Amino acid sequence: MRRSAFVRFHRQRVAASSFESSSSSSSSSSSSVDVDGAAQTTTTTTETIKEEESKGLTGETLQKLKRDLTEDLSHLFDDRGIDPKLYAENVVFTDPLSKYESFSGYNFNIQMLKNVFKPIYTMHSIEKTNDFEITTRWTMKMYLPSFPFLWNPELTFTGRSIMEMDQRFPHECVKHVDTWDSIENQTYLSPEAVQEVLKQVFNFAKTPENLKTPKYVTLRRYRDFEVREYEKFFVAETTVNSNTGSAKMEDSEAGQAFNRLAGYIFGKNEQNEKMEMTTPVFSNKNQKMQFVVEESSNSIKPVDGSVAVKDRERFLVAVASFSGIANKEITDETEKKLREAMKREESINDGVEFLPRRGDEFVELAQYNDPFTNPLQRRNEVLIALENIRDDFIALV
Repeated sequence: MRRSAFVRFHRQRVAASSFESSSSSSSSSSSSVDVDGAAQTTTTTTETIKEEESKGLTGETLQKLKRDLTEDLSHLFDDRGIDPKLYAENVVFTDPLSKYESFSGYNFNIQMLKNVFKPIYTMHSIEKTNDFEITTRWTMKMYLPSFPFLWNPELTFTGRSIMEMDQRFPHECVKHVDTWDSIENQTYLSPEAVQEVLKQVFNFAKTPENLKTPKYVTLRRYRDFEVREYEKFFVAETTVNSNTGSAKMEDSEAGQAFNRLAGYIFGKNEQNEKMEMTTPVFSNKNQKMQFVVEESSNSIKPVDGSVAVKDRERFLVAVASFSGIANKEITDETEKKLREAMKREESINDGVEFLPRRGDEFVELAQYNDPFTNPLQRRNEVLIALENIRDDFIALV
């Protein structure tokens, strides 16, 4: 009995010892696998980074970076703000009026613009323009506070952002340079840039408040004119038997045409429906005058047979603005200067070509104010229709 008990006890110890050895071996083996797996993952990640860096900004790496920057810049001036992970801590930012050499400085500039000027930023395009360089084209509108700027100036800038990306993955932005289309001297504190800002700030021309206007986006703002893309809108149109270039101010024929259109929107239509006033009044060299009307007016027929309602499809125009009284002499001179300004921009900007449409119907005068507005505060514009397409002006040139 004692021997049997001893044998059983010995066998149990051997079994227990074998189990402990097996467990220890298994645990050791498991631990070894985890370490090897982690090492393998690290090696794979390192190899992936090296592979991505060897490719440069190409393929999915490039596409993802463009998507990330597009998304990030859409929050440039909102409460979310830009993502610091996309920028190096010592990123250098310059534009014609400011310079910073850290992300905190760059972000400070953004917050200052956001709080003071209430900017609206629109990106038009983003492309790779060099081995480790990404460029965007944009429009930015800025609104100054009503005090002390009682005339409520609106500032518009268009230009490019040239972003140099770190050659090392994940390619943070290490340098960001903004340029403006409206100036040639792009250096920091450029006198030309200061002059451009002051010119826009002290433009006293006013757009009447609470009146609807056709929607458009400024694709390029140059020194003396801008290029706009108008969205589709509707107009009431009549013929003017005059060539003074004035829509309503000085010419009796133009005044009669104005009254016919005013009669239509004030109820002289088949529905006897009164419509809201809008701005501007368009008149062209082909003897046509137009009031902007709501899209719903397309179904409201005029009683006067000389008035017609029509739509104006999306179109591009070069626009020069001026204040004062829009008589024929001033309007013709503004048109002449606008054509000269387009040629000037072609001569100094490679890849830029303006294609004005031929015909009197493609040259228009737009007047925004009533006759009682101080001439210094009147907003007048000469528009020349362009055959160009939108892509001509959002290209990164």
